[in-house]
Amino acid sequence: MANSARNSGPDAGDIGLALYQVLRSHGSSVPAKATAAAGMTEDEAAPGWAELESLGLIRPGRMPDEVDPIEPDTALIGLLARQREELRHQREELTGLLDAAESLMERYRPTVQRESDKIEVRLASSDERKRQTLAEFNASIVASTSSMHPGPLPSSEVLAYSIKADEELIQRGIKVRAIYSQSVDSAPRQRKYLAQLSATGVEVRLAPQLPFDLLLADTHTAFLTANPENPSEAAIVVRGTALIRSYVALFEDCWLRSVPYSSQASGALEQEGELTDQHRTTMRLLANGLTDERIARKLGVSLRTVSRLVSEIMRYLQADSRFQAGVLAVTHGLV
Repeated sequence: MANSARNSGPDAGDIGLALYQVLRSHGSSVPAKATAAAGMTEDEAAPGWAELESLGLIRPGRMPDEVDPIEPDTALIGLLARQREELRHQREELTGLLDAAESLMERYRPTVQRESDKIEVRLASSDERKRQTLAEFNASIVASTSSMHPGPLPSSEVLAYSIKADEELIQRGIKVRAIYSQSVDSAPRQRKYLAQLSATGVEVRLAPQLPFDLLLADTHTAFLTANPENPSEAAIVVRGTALIRSYVALFEDCWLRSVPYSSQASGALEQEGELTDQHRTTMRLLANGLTDERIARKLGVSLRTVSRLVSEIMRYLQADSRFQAGVLAVTHGLV
């Protein structure tokens, strides 16, 4: 038991109390002498001296290197005074913070809101200016970005930069949506890009036709090509919620008309066998959401035949469900 108690050792409070009692008995003293008088080494006494100093129970003596003990009541008064001073500083900082917040909300924010109602159109003609404008565009996004791209896709270098930019946006918690033309899913390089884009967390959809290239930053800025026939030419940046609402409505309409991209379904049609006209008609009816009973009536066949046709279509498209089969049929232009 004695060995166990000796190994655990006293805590800082016990050490501090022992040193304080030595100081009260001997008066002003050099810490090294008080430590020796208490029967401790310097390492053992270090936590005790630290506690006495933090509690304000010692102060510098009249002679160099000496310390004097202070009455507990006096130390308490000093401790409370320091706390009051800290609270005063905190109150001043909080007051400054509230003043700054009030200034931002009442003076600056309304100015930005008024500016957002104004329409601003800028032209970016050079490649360097377009890159700079696009970087500013991405930095301005707060919650979400939406884009649509009729194709064809640009160079591999541009696609790699695009994926990196989208990854950075997603890491910032930005929601990223993109619509591409169905024709983009027709070549290995393009399918690889769509798969990488989807893997980063971008919501990707495919549409039979898109009007022009468009990028939206929330609902305040649009980035689009000046000449839809040649996307490599100048770009236009449009700001102002009054006009951007129209671009947002256009994108949302295209989004609803598009179908989700599935990397697993990419290349699924490269299989043996051909679809008959009956299969294609069934796919079109599936895509329109018809039940087996209605499909059977439309085709003039039995429910059993419809079930067989649907199973064959699902195998052909490598679909896991009737709904997915309908989506894939639209995605690959089979209906």
